[in-house]
Amino acid sequence: MNTTDKFVEAIGNLGESLGLNRTVCQIYALLYITPEPLSPAQIGRLLSISKGNVSINMKKLEEWNAVKKVWLKGYSRSFYTANDDMESIIFDKLKTGLQKRNNLLKESLSEIKKSMKTSGKSAGKNMNRHYSSRISNVEHLLKQLELFTQNIDILKSLLKK
Repeated sequence: MNTTDKFVEAIGNLGESLGLNRTVCQIYALLYITPEPLSPAQIGRLLSISKGNVSINMKKLEEWNAVKKVWLKGYSRSFYTANDDMESIIFDKLKTGLQKRNNLLKESLSEIKKSMKTSGKSAGKNMNRHYSSRISNVEHLLKQLELFTQNIDILKSLLKK
């Protein structure tokens, strides 16, 4: 296994352990470590994945602003290179993911609280107090996570200094 393969494998493993798509991380790693832009066909060949798989995962990387399309003189097809600002990509992805999950959990907690009000007595007074206390703890955690999420850009700027 050469240096590029080892790097791609390591980044793929890291991304997968963080809950990211392994192939997306491997494509990014390949583009990051390779000094020249690559075409989707080259990426597919180097990673032993289909063109369709490359295409789908490149769209994700473009959404994350992790790759840039580049034009090479004499070629009609697209080539790609990695956005070298890895910190921004990671922090932006983290921020987006936390915001999405916070909103989903907020909606779920709101639904649970509504259902507790409508079915109030069926669970019993003590149990409802217990549920309310637990839900309140989770809401407090959500507020802390929202504060953290709102300040990710400050953290990102501090790390760049």
